[in-house]
Amino acid sequence: MSTDDVAMGAVVRYPRTGTTGKVVRIEEIDGSKYAELDSTGLYYRVDELVGADRTTGHAEIKERSLDDYLKEHKEFKEQLEEVWEKGTDQSCEGGG
Repeated sequence: MSTDDVAMGAVVRYPRTGTTGKVVRIEEIDGSKYAELDSTGLYYRVDELVGADRTTGHAEIKERSLDDYLKEHKEFKEQLEEVWEKGTDQSCEGGG
């Protein structure tokens, strides 16, 4: 892909790893142009990127507050404890 073809918001793919994402930043480092992709937060040389139709296979990162994270973690822990108590007799049976 030509370095002139890459623009902010363009959907591109890095063929070596199959990484696909939207360009969120373009920077020149040591005379070469690099594009940061939203899917990884990493920089890729622009001349090694190819155009892509869509960003399949990557989960969208959503931001959440620390309180929400802690609440989810607590609920998950409670569910695990419940499964552990009901799902096992807590004996140490060894097969064999």
